[in-house]
Amino acid sequence: MRHRLLICWCVMLLACTQAAASDCTKDPYGNVVCGRGDCTRDQYGKVYCAQAGGGAKRDRYGNAVCGIGYCVIDDMGNVKCSRTPSGGAERDSYGKAQCLDGCEDASPRYCELAR
Repeated sequence: MRHRLLICWCVMLLACTQAAASDCTKDPYGNVVCGRGDCTRDQYGKVYCAQAGGGAKRDRYGNAVCGIGYCVIDDMGNVKCSRTPSGGAERDSYGKAQCLDGCEDASPRYCELAR
C-alpha cells in the first residue's frame, strides 16, 4: 500500500512540474513578462521569477522570494522550497512544509527580474 501511494505521489508530482515549467504574468504597466520558473509580484508590483524548475512566492512582508524547487507557505508563514530543481513542496495536515529531498528557506538570491 505504501509503495502504491509513493508511486501515485511521484506521478502527480511529475505531472505538476511539467505543467508549471514556466510562468508569465503582467507587470505594473500591463506588459506580459515571462520567466523560466514560477513568477510572483512583490509589494510594489515588480515581477520576479525563479530559475527553471524553481518556485516563487511572496513572503509575509511582501518581498518576492524564490527557491531551487517549488515552494509552499508553511503554518508559521515562512516560505519553504524543495532543495531539488522541479522538486515538489506541499503542506501536510498539520500545516508543516514537506518537500522533495527536504525543505530550505526561500531567498531573494534565487530570484531574477522577469523579462
